[in-house]
Amino acid sequence: MMPYFIFIWFILTSIILSFSTSSFFFLWVCLEINMMSFIPLMYTKTMISTNSIMMYFLVQSFASSIFILIISIQMINPIFCYYFKLFMAISMMMKLGAAPFHIWFPQISEGLPYSAFLILLTLQKMIPLYILSIFKNQLMILTIILNSMIGSLGGFNQFSVRKILAFSSIAHLAWILALQFSESNFWFIYMLLYSLIIFFLISMVSLYNINSLNFNKKISLDSNILLITILLTLGGMPPTLGFIMKWMSLKIIVNIIPIITFPLIVSSLLNLFLYLRLIYAPMLKYLNFYKWEKNFLTKMMTIISPQIGLIFLMISLT
Repeated sequence: MMPYFIFIWFILTSIILSFSTSSFFFLWVCLEINMMSFIPLMYTKTMISTNSIMMYFLVQSFASSIFILIISIQMINPIFCYYFKLFMAISMMMKLGAAPFHIWFPQISEGLPYSAFLILLTLQKMIPLYILSIFKNQLMILTIILNSMIGSLGGFNQFSVRKILAFSSIAHLAWILALQFSESNFWFIYMLLYSLIIFFLISMVSLYNINSLNFNKKISLDSNILLITILLTLGGMPPTLGFIMKWMSLKIIVNIIPIITFPLIVSSLLNLFLYLRLIYAPMLKYLNFYKWEKNFLTKMMTIISPQIGLIFLMISLT
C-alpha cells in the first residue's frame, strides 16, 4: 500500500510543479515523471494489463518525443511559431486520448484496475490540459466537434463499463477544450467537478465489481439510489450538479464559439442515454418499487442536498 501512495504523491507533485513553471523543458520533465509514476499503478499480473501498459507507454513516449522535438526546433528557429503551436497541441491530444488520436484510450481501459482507471480519467489529464490551455489554436474547433461525436457514439455498441466511461471521458473532454477558448479558467472548475463525480461513480462500480451492463450482483436500496443519482449527475440530468455545470459552460461557449454548441448538446443527450442504459440494470432488476423503506425520502434528501449546495456555489462563482 505504501508504494501506491508514493506513486500518487509523485503524480500530484508533477502536476503542481507543471502549473508553477514557465520552462518548456521542465514541463516535459513533469510529463515524464507523471507517466513513469502512473505505469506501476497499472500493473495487475495479467496479460491484458501488460498489453495495456505497453500500449500506454508507446503512445505516451511518442507524444513526449514530439513535444521535446518541437521545443528543440523552436529554440533553434523561432520562426517555427505557428507549427510549434500546432504540433504542441497534437502531442497533448495524443496524451489525452482525444479524437482523432483516441483509439488507444478505450482499449487500455479494459486492462486497468479501477484505481488506475480513475487516475487515467482525472489526474493524468491535468498537465496536458494545462499545456493545451496555453497553446490553443483554431484547428482545435474541429477536434472539439470530433470529440463530442466520437465520445457519444463510440459507447453505443459497448457493454463494458470501463469502455463506456472512457468514451464518456472523450465527450466531456470536448466541453473542457471548448471552455479553454474563454478568458476564464472555468475549464479547470469543470475538470475538478467531473473528477469528483467520476470518483464517486468508480468507487461504486469498484465496490460492487460492476464490469458490464449485464451484471448480476445484488445491490442494496441505498447503493442503488446513490448509483442512479451519480449517473444522472454525470449525464447532466436536471436539476443535478452535472446539468448546472453544463448549463454554465454552455453560457460561456455560446459567446465564444457558437458553431460548436449544437454538437455539444447532441453529444450530451446521447451520453445521457448511455447512462440511462447503465441505470436500467440496478433500477429494474433489483429495486422493488412496492416495498421501498419508509425512510426513502430521507435517504434521497441526504444524497441530493450536497448537490444543491454545490449548485448554489457554482452560481455564486459566476
